[in-house]
Amino acid sequence: MSTDDASPGPLARYIDVLEVIAAFSGAITLADVSSILDLPKTTAHRLLKGLVRAGLAVEGDAGRSYYVGERLTRLLHAGADDGWYASLAGPHLRALTEASTETCYLARLIGSRVVVALSYSPDVRWRGYVQPGIEMPVNAAATGKAIMAFQSKALIAEALSHELPKPTINSHTSRKWIEQEFAKVRTNGYATCIGEIDEGLAAIAVPVRLPNGAVLHSVGMTGPLERIMNKQLSTRLAALRATAATLAKALALGSTIKQRSSS
Repeated sequence: MSTDDASPGPLARYIDVLEVIAAFSGAITLADVSSILDLPKTTAHRLLKGLVRAGLAVEGDAGRSYYVGERLTRLLHAGADDGWYASLAGPHLRALTEASTETCYLARLIGSRVVVALSYSPDVRWRGYVQPGIEMPVNAAATGKAIMAFQSKALIAEALSHELPKPTINSHTSRKWIEQEFAKVRTNGYATCIGEIDEGLAAIAVPVRLPNGAVLHSVGMTGPLERIMNKQLSTRLAALRATAATLAKALALGSTIKQRSSS
């Protein structure tokens, strides 16, 4: 029996469909995929359903249109390097740091872990807590909570299956408490860390919601507890939300450019 090693195989068809979805996310239909790729509708339907089951595409409008899935978005952002974040997020994060005079940082989701991607600090005393590459515990850190609260039940379960740190007496490792905390984050739209990493330290964070609804990043602010959790809290949260909205656009654009450059 002979085999043709040059044949692209079935994977190539899935990639072809993904590229079409990415180019017209939210507007592409089954009929469009069939016409553009010159595929029978039954084949196009099978490929689309396979991508949806894998989390690489999402059905919209009762199955009449298709979007890029959260899993694919997560894979694209997970592959981003430090230079990518510095160029896309650096100016906005630096402006937030200068305006607030507090340490500000961007965290990212990698697998089921949350790590710092980028940080700026006017005060060297707090810089060590949010150095790029440091893991943000999802049970204690504000940026960790602000991301994990918006993930699937399966991903949350994976994150909580590991041994959770308890840096201070204010930290919690009870799954029930953590899930209640995540529910509070979803309701309030922001997360806090009040003496849970260091007893004299506090942090606040908001999710960065990409245009497709995925939350793969959060932006946070940290400093002395009495300076973060005071009457300026609402003003600081407003500044964080405005920065998160700007970052969402910048990161989404960066992802689009990255897809285009790798195709």
